[in-house]
Amino acid sequence: MSGKCEATGMSQENVSKYQYLHSHLTGTLEISEPSPDVLAGFVKPLQNTISSHSIHDSEIKRKDSLFNHLKKSVASKFPGSKLSAFGSAESGLSLKGGDFDLCLQIPDANEKKILKKIGGMLRGQGMEDVQIITGAKVPIVKFIDPRSGLHVDISINNTLALHNTRLLSSYANADSRVRELAICVKHWALHRNVSDSVNGTLSSYAWSILVISHLQEQGVIANLQSGDDRVVIELDDSDFDITINEENKIDAISDAKITHLLLSFFTNLAKRDWENDVISIRNGGSISRKEKGWKNENPSALDILNSEKEHPPRMGEHHLAIEDPFDLDHDLCRVVRPEGELRIRDELLRAAVLFGNGSTWKEICETVDSERLKNLEPVDIFHDLRDKSTESVQSMLEKTRGEMDALDRRIDALESERQSNLRMARAMRGIIEETSDLRKEHKSTIVRIKGRKSEIDEIKKKRDKINSDVILPIHMIEDELSKVYKRLTEELDIHRVPSLKKEKEQFSWFMELQAMHGKAREASELHQKFIELVTLQKEEIKKLKIYETKHDDATSKLLEQEPLLKDKNINSKEVGSYDRRVQNIQKALRQRRGEMHKLRREAGRLDAWLRKKSNPQQSNRNRSKRKGGRGKKQEKSSGPMTLGDISGLLSGMTSEPSSKRTRKVSSKKAGMRKMGNLSAHRGSRGHLKKKD
Repeated sequence: MSGKCEATGMSQENVSKYQYLHSHLTGTLEISEPSPDVLAGFVKPLQNTISSHSIHDSEIKRKDSLFNHLKKSVASKFPGSKLSAFGSAESGLSLKGGDFDLCLQIPDANEKKILKKIGGMLRGQGMEDVQIITGAKVPIVKFIDPRSGLHVDISINNTLALHNTRLLSSYANADSRVRELAICVKHWALHRNVSDSVNGTLSSYAWSILVISHLQEQGVIANLQSGDDRVVIELDDSDFDITINEENKIDAISDAKITHLLLSFFTNLAKRDWENDVISIRNGGSISRKEKGWKNENPSALDILNSEKEHPPRMGEHHLAIEDPFDLDHDLCRVVRPEGELRIRDELLRAAVLFGNGSTWKEICETVDSERLKNLEPVDIFHDLRDKSTESVQSMLEKTRGEMDALDRRIDALESERQSNLRMARAMRGIIEETSDLRKEHKSTIVRIKGRKSEIDEIKKKRDKINSDVILPIHMIEDELSKVYKRLTEELDIHRVPSLKKEKEQFSWFMELQAMHGKAREASELHQKFIELVTLQKEEIKKLKIYETKHDDATSKLLEQEPLLKDKNINSKEVGSYDRRVQNIQKALRQRRGEMHKLRREAGRLDAWLRKKSNPQQSNRNRSKRKGGRGKKQEKSSGPMTLGDISGLLSGMTSEPSSKRTRKVSSKKAGMRKMGNLSAHRGSRGHLKKKD
């Protein structure tokens, strides 16, 4: 026990790990009040953070484009459904590049079954990293759209979240400082690793609630849930008061600047009496635990930390109590784990101390575990190019374009192979609808296969109908006919003359057998013709296979390099083998198109830097024209160029030689386009036209 703190029970390792919290618990921590000069030094860094991390017009456009695409390609497949956006991105309280949250409302839905179906649709569209999470409180499907780079979550019937978003959006619109403070706080929380609910800290939504609660206490915004007129809805057999009064105002609005509000946010939360208070923006201020009925249950996070047991007990509930504004039984801290709670409190204390002792905003937001954020888009997308010469960047661009050309040829080869296997599978089923612009011998083979398939089906139908009516096979009918005929024509024994009734039955049975024999013989002839046609059909399919597998040497070599296609032999006797090969090719295509997307973005970035470096003024004028020619006002609203902006520009270009080479379309592929889109390819968003 000598190695532990007598006051807190912390080990020396944990004392160092949570030094600010330890000092606070032992009464030795000092939080100073910064001087006006120190506060003034935060103005520009905070403005830069707000400007750099706000959601700009380009991201909004990409989200709108993806939303419209998913509405047409996914939501429309479920009758009576409605797709809606929610979350921080929709309320305006999100950092740039945050997740895109969507809710699909479907009456009486089997959520898990629908999510699995949606997952299959998304994989077919080429979405990346599709994950179906059914074990969460709100089951979701997560994926990445490679075209826009957006990370998307789709949930089913998460209706209350839509009302939460509307409430937060109302607060964001009430005062610009709500959005500004939320961006600063979330930027800090992201880099200090305390805004990850999956790993045991607070969610982005919880930090939004803390920001709103603080601004209510500071007299910046009114309580928008107060008022006499109430709106109550029923969801899942429970009533929820979703009242939002946007007209609510406060008498004397505080004129505090963002620097003072951020300082007081850290200071007040660091010193907060979590033992006795519950955060409640619905109440417009804190409420006591006794009034709320939420006890600060044991064991505490510190008890768990100091426990020497191999399997310590589960931490008690409601330690950092934050009430959901609509679901009043939901504590937003329920996802917080012991280590997460201690880290949150330690980081709040650290921020308050550094704010007061003259540290910079950059030091306060110093990244914890930079590897965790390595995939985040840098604020300066040209950071690695600024020290390189023009020749070096030009060489990088040429190399990237060369990789694009090679990858484009591989994608063409894969697409050709996929279409070939699709055509084989469909031809074997006899459902080819169009053959224009194919090779003459190829076309005639497919036409014969299609026509013969119809004839085979018709013969099979007639044969099976006769066999269902005529139970006995033809040889048994002939044997029975011979026996009955013999009985009817043999000489009569005067001592054994059959009765008239027996005679009638024998003649009737003989006539029936004759009719059955005629039908059975017809069925036998149909069956023989069926066999001949099937044999001929198989020979034609063999010819078709020969036509389809005639790739040139370059294409064959490209296909041999695909890991997913190795050892995937086609069994021509089984249609399913072609289907499986198509699936493997589709996986390879998704992977290669994702690589192409990254290369195109990199080529666009390099090209943009070269143009910017050669003629920055002309580059700015061109950007203004592309954005509608609205001059400085438009340029200001769009913010700095990002990788997402480049991706959006590339996808919107129709004839930009520097970003994508002109692709030649073979007559074979042109013919396949006339056959209709047999794949799950998405096409062009926002330009869907119904076929005549």
